[in-house]
Amino acid sequence: ERPPDKQAVFAEWKAREGQVFEDAFEKNRLELKEKRGEMRDALILANSKKKEIDEAKERLARKQAEKGPAQGQDEELIDEEEYALIKSLKETKQHYREAFEKHGRVKMDVIQIEHLMQQCKAKLVQGFEEYYDQKYGHLLRQEAAQEEEGERYDPQEMFDALEADRIETQHPDALAYHKARKNAARDVRQK
Repeated sequence: ERPPDKQAVFAEWKAREGQVFEDAFEKNRLELKEKRGEMRDALILANSKKKEIDEAKERLARKQAEKGPAQGQDEELIDEEEYALIKSLKETKQHYREAFEKHGRVKMDVIQIEHLMQQCKAKLVQGFEEYYDQKYGHLLRQEAAQEEEGERYDPQEMFDALEADRIETQHPDALAYHKARKNAARDVRQK
């Protein structure tokens, strides 16, 4: 008697005993999808804030250049518009920092969920392997024992196989030569 196809048994097992593992995996998969979307949104927000920072810096630099060197003595004084630009720049930098930190936190969550998914897969496979071995292991061992009985080498054949492996690893091109030489020597001895 042969053990049943492992794939077919796995599909049945997963629908019954393995449902717990499958449910946990599916839950993690959905959460991962959600977190990846959240991570993407946080990155888009951080990038847009970075662009706003660059634009605000450029506006501020233009405003300071318009003041010109003529007012060099009163450099400490800033007008209302320049103050608003500086304030806006600081706020935008804060928003950028928050978005970037959120992206980092969500990225760590994504890595954690991916790790949990790997653990779920491993538990699923391990659980199935234990089930399959428990239910059909005796058939597998019986089949392996029958295969071993059918193919036995005598000491000379075992030596020839080991020697061929050694030659093949050391000098792959010389294997054909050694086999031909050995066969020729056997032919001469048999005559």
